[in-house]
Amino acid sequence: MAIVTGASSGIGRAIAERLAQEGAMVVVNYGKSANKTQTVVAGIESKGGKAVALQADMSKVADARRLVRDMVQRFGHLDILVNNAGMVIFK
Repeated sequence: MAIVTGASSGIGRAIAERLAQEGAMVVVNYGKSANKTQTVVAGIESKGGKAVALQADMSKVADARRLVRDMVQRFGHLDILVNNAGMVIFK
């Protein structure tokens, strides 16, 4: 069981896909991009992997705690946590 934060694109997506390829059940976390995340989940599943999307804003402690709590309640345990979520501010 793995959670990859910020997994709707870029490095997070690549990590989620690789973990699924290696046999992990992956929680694909997203903050705002539900559509992009569903594409990631569908791609993982199309290759025989197991994934589910769960929303949580990693800039909010309560959301981070809820993400882990919900994942453990649904799947029983957590083996891998990849803290990949980040923010870019263009000025």
